[in-house]
Amino acid sequence: MKSVTQAVESLKNPTAQKKLAGRTASVFYKLFRFVLLTSLCFVIIYPIIYMLSVSFREVKDLYDPTVIWVPKHFTLENYKLIMDTVGYTKILGNTFFIAIVSTTLNVMSCALVGYGFAKFKFRFKGLFFALVLFMIVVPPQNVSIPLYLQYNRFDFFGLGALAKPFMGKSFTINLLNTPFTLFVPAAFGVGIRSGLFIYIFRQFFRGMPKELEDAAYIDGCGLFKTFFRIIIPNASGAFLSTFLFSFVWYYNDYFFTSMYFSSPQTISTAIGMLKDTLRGLGFEFYTDPYSIVAQMQAACILAIGPLIVIYMFLQRFFTKSIERSGIIG
Repeated sequence: MKSVTQAVESLKNPTAQKKLAGRTASVFYKLFRFVLLTSLCFVIIYPIIYMLSVSFREVKDLYDPTVIWVPKHFTLENYKLIMDTVGYTKILGNTFFIAIVSTTLNVMSCALVGYGFAKFKFRFKGLFFALVLFMIVVPPQNVSIPLYLQYNRFDFFGLGALAKPFMGKSFTINLLNTPFTLFVPAAFGVGIRSGLFIYIFRQFFRGMPKELEDAAYIDGCGLFKTFFRIIIPNASGAFLSTFLFSFVWYYNDYFFTSMYFSSPQTISTAIGMLKDTLRGLGFEFYTDPYSIVAQMQAACILAIGPLIVIYMFLQRFFTKSIERSGIIG
């Protein structure tokens, strides 16, 4: 009875009541956070789990209402069919080649532009940076037709007209159906999401101490030597994060690759035409909607699989680069 009385008296103490209320609030907060994060993870992971489950099923399992997650008839034929139909190894190599070259050119050009905006003063600097921000908000579809006409008769930014007195016409080449429709804009800092990357580099370089550059100038380094030997090694976080972002966008791009060239094919364009390809093999999607569902899910897994593998190996470095570059700061 004495211990019970002491417990009741302690609960009447304002300090004890505050501690109890704090512990109760902490328990509810942890419970709420657990439920919220679990729900978000399920929403994000559910499509991947569904694709994996369906991609390993036979057609009869798609009609079976008792099959929810685990297939009754496990098969790899869906993956084999897609890989043989689209030439998966070839288009994966094409996609990686186009994405890596475009990303490298895009990141280097954006880094140079961002460094110029961060460290140098020049006339109309604010206006030019406003145009860079304008690149972020303007949809690429608005300039697709002028770019298509430019690539159809590419005159090297007007230099081809200098050959007209000698050749009787301007010197032009057709860049359509070649990866140069992605390489050229990337090399000049107007590639996919270049405006965003220029902004990221500008913010990162503005936070770097000016003493690093002053020390390099004293040691005899010029502007470009300072940038390549001093700035780049100290900006690895910004370079890695922008490189990964740019690579994923080029890897997943469908709009530019489908508009400007059809050969070589990429992962996105191959999946975009997959229904027609499978229909040519005898799959009747309109009369039997389930006929190609498993094949389509297998194609999606094959498309995102390389990105998932890359992220698994680079997750630790990517997280550090996001923190150092201040993208989410």
